[in-house]
Amino acid sequence: MVKRLIGGVICGALLVTVGACGYPTKQRTKVVTGRVAIDGSAAMAAFNLRAKRSFMELTGDTNTPLTVSGNSAAFAKLCSGEIDVAAVSRPINTSSEAPICRKNGITPHRILIAYEAAVVVANKALAIGCLKTSQLTKLWRRDSEVSSYAQLGGGLPAAEVSLFGPTKSSPVFGLFTAAINGEAGNSRSDYSSFLFQQAQAFAAAISADEAALGYFDYAALDEQLEANSVIGVDAGDGCVRPSLATIQDGSYSPLSWPLYYYFDLKQITTESAVSTFLEISMGNAAMFAKANSLVPITPDQITRERIRWLNAIKGYKQPAG
Repeated sequence: MVKRLIGGVICGALLVTVGACGYPTKQRTKVVTGRVAIDGSAAMAAFNLRAKRSFMELTGDTNTPLTVSGNSAAFAKLCSGEIDVAAVSRPINTSSEAPICRKNGITPHRILIAYEAAVVVANKALAIGCLKTSQLTKLWRRDSEVSSYAQLGGGLPAAEVSLFGPTKSSPVFGLFTAAINGEAGNSRSDYSSFLFQQAQAFAAAISADEAALGYFDYAALDEQLEANSVIGVDAGDGCVRPSLATIQDGSYSPLSWPLYYYFDLKQITTESAVSTFLEISMGNAAMFAKANSLVPITPDQITRERIRWLNAIKGYKQPAG
């Protein structure tokens, strides 16, 4: 598995001219070994592990610790200088976390690395095409007393609710409940739950129950989506259905989330181990995302993020025009 990644790693870290990566022509980061400590969200855990293995394969490094402590803990560690990369599913808090970084002489810089998204699906017999976020809140919150879809209003069917979703250990569970119910973990418990690895079983369960409705990881379901109705979400600006395009352009809100790498801008150069790790991650971002059931960023986004980073550390000057 790791051996097959080296072509992509080379694309991200070693090429010096325009090629398959689509990067601007410019001498770039050379491969540098060294310790790179990473911590962050569970949503990024599998992606990070693949990036770490590729970094180790390319550099021979064996001292690259990877932990999963959550967003807040990762930012705290980054701002105290304990880690090199915070892999997170939200931006840094500008009123509480960023000032701590500044106080400690750390300049946090972020790059977009992938997306996570939740998809709401239902049995086709329900004929539900769109739900407002307020309806999802009413249906899924911890104290919900909704027993029939009709109670949500909007002319929904009178069928008795039959709900399905991810286990509490799933990153999508935390992201969905925070986005819809205002607090990660705020959820009714009377639903059938499935592990992340059980996407096919989740889709089959929805198909088998004419009153079924649920949410799950968008990328994990993938080809299973066609078996059921994909429900659009209306957050106030009209109904938006999940797709690669609506997730990548941010319009599928609030059920899609950009995933970031944050690092201390002042502590790295284009010739550092952290830069090598970032080049590997960016050069292989689409492949790593698809392999770990995340939504990949676009080639244009990869190029833009890399140029922003290199401009910021004054290691690259964007050509005029």
